[in-house]
Amino acid sequence: MKVLLVTDFFPPLRGGLETHVDDLAAELADRGHDVHVATLTSNPTPSSPHVHMHVVTTTLQKLVRHERDDRPFHPPLPDPGARAALRALVRNLRPDVVHAHSWLGVSLPRRERPPTVFTAHDYALVSQLHTLLRTSGERCAGPALSKCVACGARRYGVVRSTALASTTPIGRRILPADRVLTLSEYVASRIRPYLAKPVDVTGGFVRPIAIDDDVAMPALPSSPYVLYAGDPGAHKGLDGLLDLWAAAAVPAPLVVATTKPLTRDVTGDVTAVTLTRAQLAVAQRRAAVAVVPSLWDEPYGMVAVEALTAGVPVVASAIGALPEIVSDGVDGVLVPAGNREAVASALRALVTDDARRAQLAAGALHNSRRFAAAAVVPRIEAAYIAVARAAA
Repeated sequence: MKVLLVTDFFPPLRGGLETHVDDLAAELADRGHDVHVATLTSNPTPSSPHVHMHVVTTTLQKLVRHERDDRPFHPPLPDPGARAALRALVRNLRPDVVHAHSWLGVSLPRRERPPTVFTAHDYALVSQLHTLLRTSGERCAGPALSKCVACGARRYGVVRSTALASTTPIGRRILPADRVLTLSEYVASRIRPYLAKPVDVTGGFVRPIAIDDDVAMPALPSSPYVLYAGDPGAHKGLDGLLDLWAAAAVPAPLVVATTKPLTRDVTGDVTAVTLTRAQLAVAQRRAAVAVVPSLWDEPYGMVAVEALTAGVPVVASAIGALPEIVSDGVDGVLVPAGNREAVASALRALVTDDARRAQLAAGALHNSRRFAAAAVVPRIEAAYIAVARAAA
């Protein structure tokens, strides 16, 4: 099949969505598909040389900035510039199926549109903040215009928050997709009430990374360490984790590998690093335990998946989709979200008990087979075939 993937962001930008789309593109190409990617990211760098990249620009990105300068803004409604570019691309490529992964998909042409699926990686279809987490830190029960405007105003200001809160429900209604996919049952349960389209769960996967034994690494602790990997945002629970190490609550070093530099100074036995994907894979393999102390309803939790695949037990918050990934007592330990003492207790128990840690590590390797590309990508291909046949 000729497949066009559509995504706001793509590597070299780092994040779960970017990694997923890059890995999916590479896997589809390996499986014999003709794969193209349309993205707002300038100078995209696919991991596979067989993936064809197309950079799209929006009309609004020159007028409205995203929170980060390297991430161009696309609204929940069609953008004139993006629509013109995608229309020309679709006419030129004539893909058998389009797979959108972000709001850029709403700018796909409505007429002469190829069969289309959309993957909801987070809660963007129902939440302007994408998180279903209020700016006050409280979990959000669901969207309501006045509530969303007030919440978003704390971050974006009243004007922008009003625009986003009012256009998000319009965007999800007009989204040109025949079927919606999610990586987790949890996300599916939160967005189904607001969608008139079928929602299927495919799960996420890990694409093996070829790692050179001589890959250059920053200095990491020589003794068994706990690894935190991912975004340093407050919703990830990193601040509480750093407080535990400042109080010497866990008898092991902590490695904090973030996608962008920390703004907070670290104290105690903490090593803060920014790693490439290959370096992170090495750091994960060397870790004794991985920790995912999220405070928000994680829509998936790729760092937990990567740790389990590396044979590393995971201590994770029992929140969002994380209980779908970590099996308590089998390949890791689930703790109440926000309970720092529970996190510290679980970590202490694992770093001081080699036999228990080895037992959970074996469970991690066994259970991680469900995250293999060979187990997940065929489900995505099946969705492509289903929408293509329905459109025939």
